Amino acid sequence: MKKLKRLIVLFLAFSLIISINGISRAENTIEETQPSINDTDDNVEDDINASLEDILSGYGIPNEVNEIIEEASNNDGNFFKASRDPFTLNTDVDGDVFIVCGGKLTIDSYITGNAFICANEVEITSNAEISSSLFCVSKKITIYGGINLNAYCVSESFNLNEDSHIYKNLYLSAQNINLDGLIETNAFISGNDIKIQPNCTIQGNLDYSAPNEIEIPETAIKGNVRFSNNAINITKRTISDEISDKLKSIISYMVFAVIIFLILNYIKSKIIDVSNFKPSIGKYVLFGILVLFILPILNILMLLVPILTRLAFVVFGIYILLLMLASTITIITLSKLCAEKYKDSIKVNDILRTIIFIALFSIAYRLLKFVPVLGFLVTLTAVILGIGIFIKNLLPTKETNQ
Repeated sequence: MKKLKRLIVLFLAFSLIISINGISRAENTIEETQPSINDTDDNVEDDINASLEDILSGYGIPNEVNEIIEEASNNDGNFFKASRDPFTLNTDVDGDVFIVCGGKLTIDSYITGNAFICANEVEITSNAEISSSLFCVSKKITIYGGINLNAYCVSESFNLNEDSHIYKNLYLSAQNINLDGLIETNAFISGNDIKIQPNCTIQGNLDYSAPNEIEIPETAIKGNVRFSNNAINITKRTISDEISDKLKSIISYMVFAVIIFLILNYIKSKIIDVSNFKPSIGKYVLFGILVLFILPILNILMLLVPILTRLAFVVFGIYILLLMLASTITIITLSKLCAEKYKDSIKVNDILRTIIFIALFSIAYRLLKFVPVLGFLVTLTAVILGIGIFIKNLLPTKETNQ
């Protein structure tokens, strides 16, 4: 019963410590991965434009795709088109339209269904009308005609010109937005540069997000206006901030290692037994390599067998736990060895002497991790050795009968 209680206490303590350490690491990771202030605005816009150009470039559309799509369009009222070059749809479509275009797409006809469009540039002329909804991704969208239901658009530049109309809602995200037409219901827009012209009419509500509030003509919005700030305020990180983060990381790891040691020492765990360390170091390394690299493969194979699926998840959880504790086990083991070696020089309690060496090894280990190549090698060595110590010391030993 006492052993059971100890195991329960150990499990709860492990869970709490791992959660705290995981939160600390997550906070450090979030802070370290924040973009610097120099990466905003121009770089972000360039990345967006480059990605959009890759998506919309016609060079990835094989001729065979065009043939298959054109053949499919003859099977029902829907219209399918994939083109590398500019394309104009000037025939009426009794159904939905699906178009991918590497150049400029011009809609100059009546469409009874929805329009699904991905193109480099889109223009809906004054002769065009989409009786259902528009779904469009493009670098530039210009609308002169009408959309009888909703418009869902993502673009770099969006223009809703005078005499154009959207009879339901507009859902829009764009860099530059110019509204000069009629929106019968509500408009939900997000952008950096938003202009609402005096001739624009939004019969419902305007919900917009921008870096700053914009000037809105008094007669333009019949309903309510709601503004939200979408400006990204990034504080430039200083050298002192980075040093502070690294110090917090070192201290949190050191405290974590000390707590793990105190728990294992309290329950007299065999995991930190160093009585047979030197003769067994080869076995530690062998066990560590096998578990680190072979166990994930076995875990994947277990997932392929339905009856072993639950067991595979249990094994995966144990594997993650081993990875989290491995370097700490190595630090504790080395600290215990040094504590025994220098017990005559450092005349303090055995536990306190071990904690002193844990602190020293933890600081050295975390500092080495910051070195690009050496840090990886040190971490890999510590993880392999820690896993091997953990597994080997838990295995039952053969006792010789005398």
